[in-house]
Amino acid sequence: MHCKRANNLMMARLDGHAAEVEVRELEEHLFTCSACQARWEKMRALDQLFRSAPMVSAPSRLHARVRARIDRREQARRAIAGGLALAIGTAALALLTLVPIGFTLLENAGAAPALLIGGVETITQLMNLIDPVTRMPLVLLDRFAASLVIVGLGSLAIAVALNGLWIATMRRLRPVGR
Repeated sequence: MHCKRANNLMMARLDGHAAEVEVRELEEHLFTCSACQARWEKMRALDQLFRSAPMVSAPSRLHARVRARIDRREQARRAIAGGLALAIGTAALALLTLVPIGFTLLENAGAAPALLIGGVETITQLMNLIDPVTRMPLVLLDRFAASLVIVGLGSLAIAVALNGLWIATMRRLRPVGR
């Protein structure tokens, strides 16, 4: 047996987790290895010292500090979950708004019947429709970039404020003693 395995078995034996076969293997190794014998004696003495030491309960302030830290982590988890729910809801609302607009644009451009019929004409009409549609957001972004940034930051601030209100409301509604 290698000394490293013997060291692991020593710790397992002190903890009461070593099987009878492992205990016999350890005893055989200790009989032949003086370095492990010395280590075993030190470990047993230290274990005995810890077992004989009186148990002291933790200060009450420690319990309060640990509880406060756990509560802060729980609040952070709830804030993240609330923010994620808000982001998913915003994305869903955007899709529910933009998809009908996209279908309306296709219908008004005369592409919807062509898409149903198919053929080369469909590809030509689709390409003619895609070109201005892809340029339009770039032109709008160029003209209204500052306004969009301000609206985006305002929306983000409102979302954060609503999330904070949600968390505060949930804290007040939480049962006492939890």
